[in-house]
Amino acid sequence: MIALRYIALAVFAVCAHGAGDKAISEIPSLTEQTTRGLHTNTGHIIFQSITEPTPTSSATELSTLESDSEIASSTPSPSPFEQARQSDGECMASGVEDWDRELQIGGVFIILMLSFVGAMLPVMGKYVNWLGNMRRVFVVGKFFGAGVILATSFVHMMGAAIETLGDSCLDGWLGGFESWPALLAMIALLAMHLMEHTMGRRIARSALSASAESTQSGHGASTPCVDDLPLKETPSRLESHEPSHAHAVYGHMDEHRKRLSTYVLELGIALHSIIVGVTLAVTGGTAFKTLLAAISFHQFFEGMALGTRVAALTFNRRPFLICMLNASIFALTTPLGQVIGIAVRESFAPRAPSSLLAMGVLDALSAGILLYSAVANLLVEEFAAFEFHQASRKMRIVCFAAMYAGCAAMSVIGKWA
Repeated sequence: MIALRYIALAVFAVCAHGAGDKAISEIPSLTEQTTRGLHTNTGHIIFQSITEPTPTSSATELSTLESDSEIASSTPSPSPFEQARQSDGECMASGVEDWDRELQIGGVFIILMLSFVGAMLPVMGKYVNWLGNMRRVFVVGKFFGAGVILATSFVHMMGAAIETLGDSCLDGWLGGFESWPALLAMIALLAMHLMEHTMGRRIARSALSASAESTQSGHGASTPCVDDLPLKETPSRLESHEPSHAHAVYGHMDEHRKRLSTYVLELGIALHSIIVGVTLAVTGGTAFKTLLAAISFHQFFEGMALGTRVAALTFNRRPFLICMLNASIFALTTPLGQVIGIAVRESFAPRAPSSLLAMGVLDALSAGILLYSAVANLLVEEFAAFEFHQASRKMRIVCFAAMYAGCAAMSVIGKWA
């Protein structure tokens, strides 16, 4: 029994020794597999650390952003006084960049020449024989100029007034009311209508008073004054008194009315021409050349429309000199504005509240004056004239087309100037 126990112990020892050798022989392979696993896991960890931020880095970045926001919030914002001072600095900046004196002086003479030529051509057509055949051309030019004036009032003057009075440098100056340009234009239109009506009334009263005096001295009877007659009865009672004399009186009144409407038209054109001249003189760079071309076109055809109206008037003494004087006054208005702009350009602050108010108000008033002059004194009067209705159908179509073309041309120019 004892011998069997010793034999069993010996067998167990041999088996245990063989298993140990096998385990030892398998250690390198286990080590290699463990190393591979470690390399794989390590690469995955490294890649993951590169591509994905760790919670620690996110917290660090968040704390950095919070600290930056705290610094930004702790920085004091500009006070209202400092903001107002910066705004005043931008609005009160004076001077014109890229301003060329030679081009500006040359522009004065260009505008002067084209304005004078445009206004004098219809006058020359009336008093110079060899230009008499071009009267139809001047008539067409008059209707083209009427379209130019109408488009100028809407597209140029009203647009400039809206832009100027809506400038940010005028915040708080206009009481938050955004319709000042339209209101001022309407006031100017109504003022022109009232002025023309009042002056026309005086002309009619003067003519009828002169007629009454001449009738009383010649026939011993008096013609009642226009103030003593109802409006509907005045023509019939005058004609019943003496038809031929009544027609002469109304012809005289009509001539004075045409003269008055022509002078009203010239006044409106002169006012806006001065503003245009100042604007041109304080413009520099390539914008000056574009604006110069647009104003030259505008002044030529506007002068033709005015010159045609002046040439249609009758004057008792020196009619050619009077027509030439009217053309010269028109031709000098825009250059006068240019000279004023050249003189004040260094101290002129285009965005100063005073400058914006002055330019915006004058632009709006000019829009109303030109609108009244174009509609009441050109469109209504010229298209309702007896001579227009006596013209051929072809000529009437050409006149309408010329007016529409003038509106279209000036509207297109309004994109650049």
